[in-house]
Amino acid sequence: MKEHAKWLVNYCTSVKPLDNVLVRLGGSASAGDPEGLELATEIFKEVARVGAKPLLAVFTGDIIRGYIESAPADSLVTTPRNYLELVKTNDVMISIIAEKDTRYLKGVDSDKIAKFLLGTGPIREEMMKRRWVVTLHPTAGHAKAAGMSLADYRRFVYSAMLRDWRSEVKPMIKLKETMERTNEVRLIGRDTDLSFSIKDRKTIVDDAKLNFPGGEVFTSPVDDSATGRIYFDLPSIESGQEVKGIRLTFSKGQIVDYSATKNEAFLKHMIETDEGSKRLGEFGVGCNRGIKRFTHNILFDEKMAATIHLAIGLAFEFCGGVNKSAIHWDMIKTMRPGEILMDGETVQKNGKFAWE
Repeated sequence: MKEHAKWLVNYCTSVKPLDNVLVRLGGSASAGDPEGLELATEIFKEVARVGAKPLLAVFTGDIIRGYIESAPADSLVTTPRNYLELVKTNDVMISIIAEKDTRYLKGVDSDKIAKFLLGTGPIREEMMKRRWVVTLHPTAGHAKAAGMSLADYRRFVYSAMLRDWRSEVKPMIKLKETMERTNEVRLIGRDTDLSFSIKDRKTIVDDAKLNFPGGEVFTSPVDDSATGRIYFDLPSIESGQEVKGIRLTFSKGQIVDYSATKNEAFLKHMIETDEGSKRLGEFGVGCNRGIKRFTHNILFDEKMAATIHLAIGLAFEFCGGVNKSAIHWDMIKTMRPGEILMDGETVQKNGKFAWE
C-alpha cells in the first residue's frame, strides 16, 4: 500500500507543494467502502510529505444506493452544486474504488441509476480537466467477484500495478504511432464486423498516469463514423449492474439496434440516457500482459492483452473527441479469434501484433 500511494502521488498525478488534492473514496459510478481508508491514509501521508493539502470525500456503496433510492427521480438529474464546486477547487483528483459488495446497486431502478449518472456527468467532466487518476484498493468484495481468495487477489492487483511503467510504455508506443497515421479501424471477430474512423484524433498511451494500473492505447472515434456490428463476449459492468452478451449495431455513428442476454433493460436505459450515449466515446486496445484473467472489474479487464474495448458515451476532449454524454461505459471483447485492421492492413491477429 505504501508503494501504491507513492506511485499515485508522485508519478500518476505529480502532486506539487501547496496543491489542493481531493482524495475521493468512491464516486458516481463506483463505491468506496471503509476498507479503502487504508490506502487513503497512505495517500494522505504521501501528499503531506510533498507539502500539498489533501481532503477526503467518501461515497460508500450504502450511501450511493440510499441516495438513488430515496431521491425523487426528477431531482437526480440535477447536478449537486456543492460537489461540483468542491471538484473545481482542487488541482488533483485521486479516486479509489474499494467495494465490499460489487453489486451494491443490484435491484435499484435502472431509470433512476441513469438519471443519477446524468446528474453527476458534469462532475466527471470537471474532474478530467484536472490532474487525475483512478485506482483500486483490493477488498474481499472485489476478490469474491473475481473468484479469488483475498490473498491471491492482492497479489494479482499489485503485480498488475507495481511495474516499471517507464519501461512498460515502450512496446505501446509502436501501436500509438500506427493509430495516429490511421484513418479507418476495422474490427473482425465472432459476430463482429465494425468499422469507424479515428482520423486526426490524438492517441494516448496509458502509462499508468490516468488509470492505475495502466496498459492500454486508446483514442476517441469520429462521432458519425461507426458502421457495422459488434458482439462483446465478456460481461460489462456499470454502476454495480452486470450485463452479458451485448450486441450493438451502428449506422452513421449511432446505435440503431442492441440486445443483451442478461439485463437488457439496463442496457436500454443506459443507451437512451441522452443523445451522446448512442455514440462511441472511446476505442482502446489492451496491452497489460500482467493481467492474465478476467476479474469483473473494468479497471483491470479493459487492459488485458488480446482484448479491445469500446465505450459508449462521453469522448475524451484531450483526444480531440467532441461527443458529450453523462455516461462513459466500457465494453470489452476478446480478440482470440479476431483481427484488428487499420487502413486495411492487419495490425493484430488472434491477439498477436504484426510486429511481434
